[in-house]
Amino acid sequence: MNTLWKDIRFAIRVLAKSPGFTLVVVLSLALGIGANAAIFQLVNSFLRSPIPADDPDRLVAMYGTSRPMFVEMSYPDLLDLRKRDTGLTDLIGFTGYPASVTDGDRPEVIWTEIVTENYFSGLGVHPALGRGFLPEEDRAPGEKAVCVLSYNFWRDHFHGDPEIVGKTVKINKHALTVVGVAPHRFVGVRLFSFIPDVWIPVMMAHTLYPDAPDVTDPKARDYRALTPWGRLKPGVTQKQAEAAMNVAMRQIALEHPEDRDLSYHLVPGGIRTHAAFVAAGVISTTTAIMWMAVLLVLLIACSNVANLMLARGANRGRELAIRVAVGATRWRLVRQLITESLLLSLAGGALGFVLSLWLSDRLRVFYPHLDFETADMESYSRLDSRLLVFAILLSLAAAVIFGLVPALRASKVDQVSALKGEAGSMKTGRFRFGSGNLLVMAQVAFSCVLLVVGGLFLRSMQFAENVDPGFDRTGITLFSLNLGSLGYTPTNGGKLQAQLMERLQSIPGVEAAAVAFALPLDAYSDSKLVFPEGYVPRSRDEVNAAGDTLISPHYFETMGTHIVAGRAIDERDTAESKKVAVINETMARRYWQSPELAIGRRFRTSEKGNPIEVVGVARDGKYRIYSENATSYIFAPLSQNYSGQVEVMVRSKQSEEALLPAIRQKVAELDPALPIFGVRSMRQFLNRTVSLYEMGASLVGTFAVMAMLLAAVGIYGVLHFTVARRTREIGIRMALGARAGQVLSAVLKRSLAWVAAGLALGIGLALSARGLTAQLLAGVSGTDPLTFCVVVLAFALIVTAAVLVPARRAARIDPIRALRED
Repeated sequence: MNTLWKDIRFAIRVLAKSPGFTLVVVLSLALGIGANAAIFQLVNSFLRSPIPADDPDRLVAMYGTSRPMFVEMSYPDLLDLRKRDTGLTDLIGFTGYPASVTDGDRPEVIWTEIVTENYFSGLGVHPALGRGFLPEEDRAPGEKAVCVLSYNFWRDHFHGDPEIVGKTVKINKHALTVVGVAPHRFVGVRLFSFIPDVWIPVMMAHTLYPDAPDVTDPKARDYRALTPWGRLKPGVTQKQAEAAMNVAMRQIALEHPEDRDLSYHLVPGGIRTHAAFVAAGVISTTTAIMWMAVLLVLLIACSNVANLMLARGANRGRELAIRVAVGATRWRLVRQLITESLLLSLAGGALGFVLSLWLSDRLRVFYPHLDFETADMESYSRLDSRLLVFAILLSLAAAVIFGLVPALRASKVDQVSALKGEAGSMKTGRFRFGSGNLLVMAQVAFSCVLLVVGGLFLRSMQFAENVDPGFDRTGITLFSLNLGSLGYTPTNGGKLQAQLMERLQSIPGVEAAAVAFALPLDAYSDSKLVFPEGYVPRSRDEVNAAGDTLISPHYFETMGTHIVAGRAIDERDTAESKKVAVINETMARRYWQSPELAIGRRFRTSEKGNPIEVVGVARDGKYRIYSENATSYIFAPLSQNYSGQVEVMVRSKQSEEALLPAIRQKVAELDPALPIFGVRSMRQFLNRTVSLYEMGASLVGTFAVMAMLLAAVGIYGVLHFTVARRTREIGIRMALGARAGQVLSAVLKRSLAWVAAGLALGIGLALSARGLTAQLLAGVSGTDPLTFCVVVLAFALIVTAAVLVPARRAARIDPIRALRED
């Protein structure tokens, strides 16, 4: 122990004598460790935190496929599957709706989750207060008006009342008895979905939401609204349960033809997840890109430090030779050098931990603002002890990565050469070959990969900000209403919507107003099958589907969407008139060759449904994500397809802040208990989609700039030490007649050769990763030539500047002074 303390004290003195070297090394490691720790916190909080449930490893999430389409599960199918051997002890289902709480001073909009009675028991989640649901609370529609509150809602709305169980809360004007409070940090099980404030038994769904389709209707087998989860039986694997599940589905399909071609797939459910996103590779791709970025930064930082340590070790040759001469063993030298590396890495880790907290806070800036929360930001922002442990382990790993090889190399001392001040080197052909050059090449290659990925995200962000979504980005204020939460029927709800449009259009400065659900590029967007009259599918597997939005008159005028043929939806399209729709150009051309020929044609949205006549064709736009291919889309009259949940659009030159008081007044004149929520501009609405590319560009771009600067500093440092070490050799060459230009050219050629090799390797790695990155890009391919050219040019300029300074120093060496040095 005494020897260890001597090593530590000596290492501190040595590092203190080289403050510049110590600062560069600590900052380099802090950047690498801090970036990794921040991403660890992000991934651990959102994608890896286990559900607070019993035996979470046995939970499975499910997604259904009907032909190539992702679907959920209907309540009748769920009940039938429970009666068969599916390899599951519990099969649960849930879906969500917005609701209104009216027991306070002002109406409050919350998110409710409609669940089967075994939701808590099946998941193995134990309420913090009270209990979950009982089987008898899920047998008769509207009979048991009970609910379970989320922990955060109980704490914030009811101030953590310990006597809350047995009291009532008024939701959608119905009094529900609170039977329990969910445990702290349980925020539901589905990732990228709204976090529930209240859980309600599925049998209460139609009572609370009379304008929505009845989930529990035994005849509504094709209304697949429930997200299914389950728990594996002991000894049953996920594959076995999936096979048993689909055998049962084929048996059900024999009795119910609407279930043909329907199958279900299982993914691990021990963490909050989204089964369809897992199947599509969205989660794994996003996580892989984030980890790739930060690991490359760490590798570059370690390479940088290792290069500096190698160069510094060469410059300490005389010191180490003297220590060997007085009796120090090689192991003693290695231990001393490793101690220095450990001190540097721990200092870098401590600073990196602080940096990770700042980076974690900055990541919250990119979190999209939606109507309801989709992530528990409280859990994300809390200091996790695992983050500190991760930073310490990463620091120790970094010490081994960058410290071991330089220590072993520096400890192998040639005493005679070192005491004479000579520097040995190895040659292979015309190039000096060493681990320093290889590390320079690795730094350049990794930095190049990060710069390319960051550049591709930047180009995607620019595309997302400039692409035409099919409607105006400016001059529109939006807010949401949910009439169903207050018991409005289609008759009086439709009347209120029409009255609201008239009142909003009377506000000074308002040019137009409309209501719709769900807007293109909205989180609620959905699609349905279409059956165009006269169209013969090319194959049995061909899927004819289209997204849809329900709209009021003046929608296209308010949104700024151009009608290219026919007419828009207007006041003549009522509940009593024939069913009509406006379609987009892609749908018109797919089924009827042109927009003009589509006018007057008809289609159905189910095989036996009523025909719908095409009265207009709107120009194409973006409907789900900016990177989507051209897709079919339908705009149907809200008067013929009532929805109580709507988005209200107001076109005006005033900002949303200036309009909001007048909007609230007009809504209150119609119904003082009706809450409005989600007030935002159109640009804020679109932020949900743009934020993905903005976060990718900013996050990966920041790491890329870090990496490039680290590489430039590393190259400069290595060449600086190399030139200093080879001062005597360069002096001899110049004394023998070598000109300054020749020395400058020789240093530049050797340095830039390794840099060029690193650039070539980096471009190759970036091209090989194009399949991974392309899944998250919009409007640009993973091999975008402009991005690659700009990255190469930028890197060449930065590296040339880093190489030029030490190269010019070498060319200015005075041969007489160099030869006098001992």
